[in-house]
Amino acid sequence: MNVRMLLLPLLIAAATPHSARADDITDQINEALAAYGRNDTQTAIAGLEAALNLLRQSRADTYGALLPAAPAGWTADAVETVSVGIALGGGGVGASRKYHKGDDVVTISILADSPLLQAMTALAASPIAALGGIRTEIVNGRRAIYIKDDGAFTTIVADRILVRVEGKDQPEAVLKQFMAEVDFAAVERAGR
Repeated sequence: MNVRMLLLPLLIAAATPHSARADDITDQINEALAAYGRNDTQTAIAGLEAALNLLRQSRADTYGALLPAAPAGWTADAVETVSVGIALGGGGVGASRKYHKGDDVVTISILADSPLLQAMTALAASPIAALGGIRTEIVNGRRAIYIKDDGAFTTIVADRILVRVEGKDQPEAVLKQFMAEVDFAAVERAGR
């Protein structure tokens, strides 16, 4: 059986979990399905790719909504999102936000389904990591990797989402404060 024949109904089902509703994603899937029925594979592929990009952007927007407001005395920039398919840069979806207090800058990033996850997992398990100023700490009840040279804490949520708090030249206490602002339970729910 042709894999494409199996893929189209699955994408349609994934895009309409509760009811058949008209939106940009289902419109693109329906356009792709109609094109496929006409043997117009190029339009079918374009429609499916557009639907996938819209789905990725929706997930990135969800992560962006989870970035905390600025703590007292800090201001926050607008949320920036990223939604890259596997073909470009290894893939991943997520969001980041910069926080400012005078000349001080801290960035919180949430990134899911990225090849960086494997690299961070390997780094955390490596005995050589301690030689490079990398150590494991518990921050707000979560195991996190602290990289002194980067001024960053990174933790993994639900085995597939990286949460990173970075602030070059920021005291560890400030970075921990920002890490404590992240709602990790909500991040985990969003990753499902």
